[in-house]
Amino acid sequence: VAVVAGKQLFVVDAGTDGVRNLSRMGYQAGTLQGVFLTHFHSDHLDGLGEMATIRWAGGDNSSPRPVYGPQGVERVVEGFNTAYAQDFVYRNEHHGDLVAPMSGAGLKARPFTKPPMGELVLVYEGNGLKVEALAVDHSPVEPAVGYRFSYKGRTLLITGDTTKQANIEKFSEGIDLL
Repeated sequence: VAVVAGKQLFVVDAGTDGVRNLSRMGYQAGTLQGVFLTHFHSDHLDGLGEMATIRWAGGDNSSPRPVYGPQGVERVVEGFNTAYAQDFVYRNEHHGDLVAPMSGAGLKARPFTKPPMGELVLVYEGNGLKVEALAVDHSPVEPAVGYRFSYKGRTLLITGDTTKQANIEKFSEGIDLL
């Protein structure tokens, strides 16, 4: 799911073909400012490696791609960075610092504590965009969260994998898109 707020581009979850789907929609993966993970099932994160590599080697970025998620995201990011570590070296040696500086390789975890039911936690704020996380139930998967995006008086709630529940109803009241 791509979220565009002005000139900012984010995705929620990073499944297979995410980079290709962005391209089909006319967006360059190199311009992605961050990824928000709802939970850690493989079909929601298996495209992270490609998203990081394309951003780094094709987007003129000198810092790793931010990956926001509930606690545990650090382990996911560390695993991808370990798996791609040798590729970082090869691409830097092949393309050099002008195209693929080592400072921009990989992913950077941006963990937060999953809020209790009935509460939101601020996860990101910048350039008029505010992203808040809320608890969702994806039992037995834990943690699992959804995200509420607010930009210029418009709101969007992305729940991830969950069921109908009071917490989602509460935080979707008055929003523009669920």
